[in-house]
Amino acid sequence: MTWWEAEQMAVYISETEAALEEWTMSGPQMRIEQNNVDRVARKLNATLAKTTEPEKKAFIEHLAGRVEVLRQHLTERLKRDIPSYQPSHG
Repeated sequence: MTWWEAEQMAVYISETEAALEEWTMSGPQMRIEQNNVDRVARKLNATLAKTTEPEKKAFIEHLAGRVEVLRQHLTERLKRDIPSYQPSHG
């Protein structure tokens, strides 16, 4: 993973964290993001196993920690997701 890729992942993580904080994601969007976050976590863990550069390793470890918190946040939010109220017609 290049530094640019790692930085792009950091931007993605920040944007997803902000969307959760601001409650702008619907249940279906959170499920999609949960899959994306899982994919990012796998990529970070695979990269971490191969990275020898100390500064890059520390950055990726930091991102991996943030991703784990994000995964937990998504899981908790999805457990509490209540379908939108749809008034009946008639």
